[in-house]
Formats: sequence, C-alpha cells, structure tokens
Amino acid sequence: MSAAHTGGILLRCAGASRVSDRFDDNLKELAVDCVPLAESVAAYAAVEAGGEIYAYLFSREFGAVNTTVLARTAERAGDLVDLRGLRISAARLQPVFDTPGTSRGEAAPFHYIVETDVVAAHEADLNAWYDSEHMPGLAACPGSVRARRFRNPDGSPRYHSCYDLARTETLGSEPWLAVRHTAWSGRVRTHFRNTKRTMFRRLFESQL
Repeated sequence: MSAAHTGGILLRCAGASRVSDRFDDNLKELAVDCVPLAESVAAYAAVEAGGEIYAYLFSREFGAVNTTVLARTAERAGDLVDLRGLRISAARLQPVFDTPGTSRGEAAPFHYIVETDVVAAHEADLNAWYDSEHMPGLAACPGSVRARRFRNPDGSPRYHSCYDLARTETLGSEPWLAVRHTAWSGRVRTHFRNTKRTMFRRLFESQL
C-alpha cells in the first residue's frame, strides 16, 4: 500500500479456497460496503499447500473500525463466492510501525508474517526491540521492500509483523540472519508466546 500507518481489518480465511478472477473486485466491494473510510485492500495466499488466505481491508482512520464493523465484515465475507465455506476470523489491526525497505520500488510478490503474543511483563521490551532494532534492521536487508507492524487491541495474537519481500531467499540471507541473531533478539524471543510464522504470495493489492 502506498499510504503509511493505516490500519483496519485482517480476515484470516482457512480451508480449501477457490479464488476467482473477480476476487479483487469482490473484496473491494466488501470493503466499500462494510469498512468506514475504506482506503485499500490486499490479499495473500500461504505458500504452503492448503494454507490460509489473509485479506487486509484498510481504513483511512483506524478508529472508525469498531467491533460492530468487525463482526459485520466477517459475516459478509462468508458470503463471498471466493470465501464461501472457509473458516473466517476477523481482527482489528492498529498500525504501529511502517517503513520502506532497501529494495523499495521493486515488485514484492511475497509477504512474510510473524504473529505473536508476549509475556506481559516483557511487552515494553518487545516493542522497543521491534521498533528500534529489529524492524529497521530487517527493512535494511536486500530484498526487503517494506516492513510494517500492527497491534491487535482485542485479542490474540497481539502483534502482527509483516515484511513485503522481493524474493523468499531474503529470509535465509546473511544480512537477515545477522539481524535475527543479536543478543537483544535472543532475549526478547524467550518471551514470545503463540508464535506463528507464515510465508504468503501476493494475490493482489488495490487502492479504493
């Protein structure tokens, strides 16, 4: 997405999907109908066979997305032909961090996500680590197009960090691994809980 620091709704859609050529248009219609001040939509499919589809419906004003909007959007999403029969859950995503990567301007066909909770006593340390060391460091790696982080204010996982990548090999590159293996990283990760890491391929991104 071109605009920075926008948040909104994440739809997690699990099951055997049948994405049609109209999925882009259908998702845009859903966003316009359900999300106040809808700004953009994006959808990604897990690289692993049989994995989830994640769809983002961004608003120009995160505060306009309340629990009523969340419930209505999830219900309406289940009626889309592309998502019918899938297990759909919805979460609000509050923007926390957004920066372009070293490879800004390149195509970003991959979207890597780390979702996690954290032991409450160490939440401040996690946020300081993410925003001052980890996210800027990973954004600076060749192949990183954009790095963003969101907070789920309502439930679990609480934190959602995502990286738009030019290629999947970025994850195993020497610069990426160097950022992951700092002393601060090692300390913070011992307090991660319910962590999920997923590589997605981009289906589409559209402005509204």
